[in-house]
Amino acid sequence: MIYHNRQDAREDIDHIFKDLLPIQGMPERLEQIALSHRMLETMQDGGIALCDAGTGIGKTYAYLVAGAVFHGLRSSRPILISTSSIALQKAVRDEYLPFLSTVLAADSMITEPIQAVIRKGKSHYVCDQRLERRLGQLDLRKKNWRAGNALLSLREKLDLDGVPRLSGYDRERVCVPKVCDCQRENCRYRTFLDSCDSSQYPFQIC
Repeated sequence: MIYHNRQDAREDIDHIFKDLLPIQGMPERLEQIALSHRMLETMQDGGIALCDAGTGIGKTYAYLVAGAVFHGLRSSRPILISTSSIALQKAVRDEYLPFLSTVLAADSMITEPIQAVIRKGKSHYVCDQRLERRLGQLDLRKKNWRAGNALLSLREKLDLDGVPRLSGYDRERVCVPKVCDCQRENCRYRTFLDSCDSSQYPFQIC
């Protein structure tokens, strides 16, 4: 998306909500469109907007559409989304944005899918240094085999939430600490943060 002025961006929001999404079975909601316009204007001006939106207005698509249009205006600035639950974080990344990308791509408004990354708190990620220390303390032959395999699998997986059978005790001892002073050059957590800060992910969900 490349716009020459603010009016073009506003017209694209109208086009998305009044033309494209209704084709997909989503009703046109004037409150939703007004909310999306307000969010876009605030992003453009760099201010703060306190928006009270009732149930059923469609808040998620309102801010995602505004964010997508804003990203078209200033592609170097990421859109940060803060949600109340990890479930909504996953829904935004895995359901809302892929659907919106498909709709916009079909209308040639974008040429590639809108990418998003979920940035959870440190306690959700593996600290490689603490993991190796924990493994060095254990005799895996004496540990429950499922819990042992869960620990070993963390050498390949960064997100603790994606590892079933990991005990709460082990999780606390291998997660990234509040104060991270790791000196490892190949730290996967720091590499992950670097990728988040790149232009690869215009939407960052936390």
